[in-house]
Amino acid sequence: MIFINMALLKIIRLGNPKLRATSKTVRQKERVTKRFQKFLDALATVCLQSKGVGIAAPQVGVNKRIIVVHIDPHNPRYPGKRPFPLTIVINPKVVERSKEKSEDWEGDLSVDIRALVPRAAACIVVGVDRHGKDVTYDLQDDFHARVFQHEIDHLDGKIFIDKVKNKKSISETAQWKKYWKDKKVTDVLS
Repeated sequence: MIFINMALLKIIRLGNPKLRATSKTVRQKERVTKRFQKFLDALATVCLQSKGVGIAAPQVGVNKRIIVVHIDPHNPRYPGKRPFPLTIVINPKVVERSKEKSEDWEGDLSVDIRALVPRAAACIVVGVDRHGKDVTYDLQDDFHARVFQHEIDHLDGKIFIDKVKNKKSISETAQWKKYWKDKKVTDVLS
């Protein structure tokens, strides 16, 4: 059960052991409670207020298998990305990944750095929505697939920096904006 003061919901930072814990499956009897439904709304609010494109429950210290994704092309952190509506997925799982990989910049609401991360360019994610309905997302857009994979990694205690191959790309966000934001990925890789 989730016992947390919704008004105090705050993003935890890298180093907090809860970010590295494996999250527990959400059971149906927990999902139907008013408290749980309020938590889902609060988690979505934290994502939107923080200008994130996604958030996972562990990022607010709750080790449950829940993610929120919302890609707004007007988001200043990720401008011009193809939109994806506000989506809450409970017990999400990547069931298929493309063999094709792409490497692109990632950041995180819990970590004030950016780095290039290789990920499957497309994937299929299954789970349930807040009402218990089975959902499937066939994510063919590279950025959408990236966000879902990133958030699901959080549920297994993984952070994007664990997947970085090109260590030279790791940058504090302010330095990334100054030196790399407007560069092509190939400029960093060379």
